[in-house]
Amino acid sequence: MLDAGNISAIIIDDDPEAINLLEIFLRYFQNIRIIGKSTGAKAGLELIFELCPDLIFLDVDMPDITGLQVAESVRNENLQSEIVFTTAYQNYAYKALSIEPLDFLTKPFCLEDIENVINKYIARKEKKEQEQKLDKFRQSQGTVVKVKLPTYHSYVFVDLNDIVYIKSNTNGTYVYLQDGTVETVTRSLSSLMLLLNSSLIFQINRSTCVNLNYLYRIDKKKEMCILRYNQKTLEESISRYNIINFEKLNMFPSF
Repeated sequence: MLDAGNISAIIIDDDPEAINLLEIFLRYFQNIRIIGKSTGAKAGLELIFELCPDLIFLDVDMPDITGLQVAESVRNENLQSEIVFTTAYQNYAYKALSIEPLDFLTKPFCLEDIENVINKYIARKEKKEQEQKLDKFRQSQGTVVKVKLPTYHSYVFVDLNDIVYIKSNTNGTYVYLQDGTVETVTRSLSSLMLLLNSSLIFQINRSTCVNLNYLYRIDKKKEMCILRYNQKTLEESISRYNIINFEKLNMFPSF
C-alpha cells in the first residue's frame, strides 16, 4: 500500500537513542515527514497541539507524565491524530488499548513493524474518507435514506424509515419492517447499529433496537417499550439503563 500522500509524524520518547532509531526507520518511507521530536512528554504534548500531526509515536513510560496521560489529553481535545504507543513493557498493552491507539509497538521493533503501522494508518484514513463521502451522500438524499443490508445470499436495500425494530439472538440479527417483512442480516447488532448510523435507531435492551418514529409509549414502571405501526401494537422490554439514556435525548417528553 504505502501511499496516500505525505504523512506528518511526531516522535515522543525520553530515550534519545530510541528517537534516533525510529527516525532512521521512518526515513525509509518517502511519504513520512517527521515534523517534531521531544524527549519530554509535556513538551511533546505542546508540540502535538501546535503542529497537529497525522501520526504520534508515543512512548508509554515517561518520567514527567505518562504516555497514556498524553494520549488522554489528545483525545479530550478531539484531535484527529492517530497514536502509536511504543514501549519495552508488554504489561502496558491492556491499559493503552482502552484509549484505542492505531497500534501498539513493543520494543525492540523492526522496519516491517513500522510498515504495518503506516499501512494501517492509510487504511483507516481511506475508511474515514469513504464514510465521510457516504454521510454527504445520505444528507444530499434528504429524508429518504436507503441502507444496504447484507443477508446470507444477497443484499437488501431498505429505507431507514421502514425499519420498525431490530432483534438479535444466537441464530442471527432480524430486521422487522413496517410492511411485515423480516430480513435476516449477517451482522451483529452492534455492527449493524454502526452501519445504520442513525439517531432514530435506539437500543432498548441488549438484543433489541427500535425506530423512534414508531415509539408510542415507554412505561417506566413496567419497564416496557410500546411501538405502534400499521394498526399493530408491539411491546418490548426496556432496561432501566436505557430508560435513563432515553430521557437524556430530550427529543420526546418523558412518559
